[in-house]
Amino acid sequence: MTVRRDIHASRQAVWDVMADGWTYSQWVVGNSRMRAVDPDWPAPGAKICHSVGVWPMLLDDVTVVEHCEPLEELVLHAKGRPFGGARITLRLSDIPDGCRVEMTECPVSGPASVLPDRLSDLAVWPRNRETLWRLSALAERLKPTEV
Repeated sequence: MTVRRDIHASRQAVWDVMADGWTYSQWVVGNSRMRAVDPDWPAPGAKICHSVGVWPMLLDDVTVVEHCEPLEELVLHAKGRPFGGARITLRLSDIPDGCRVEMTECPVSGPASVLPDRLSDLAVWPRNRETLWRLSALAERLKPTEV
């Protein structure tokens, strides 16, 4: 399932947000707090430790970088315990007035991996659309008069 968003910020500005593991709780929907970030994030093999859910019902989780091409592509494996893991690919490309972000999420383990694609998409699409909206807000850094 793929979601796209055109962001009115440079590819570098968008990448800077993605490359700062400490910002993930600000833009990844469901990620409620950061616990630790590898100092070499987002290098392949680096991980972020975070919690998902709403306090006091939090689950500790880990996301690992599978592949990274700075300013172009970041591939993550979200462990997603206990619901199952997912591979998330974020691709950046230039557009005339900023950057296009394409986010693809595919379940790779657990219950979600056996659901029909259409059912899985219904659950994931709204969350990922909101995730890209939040990423956009951080990269664009709008003033209150601009929204």
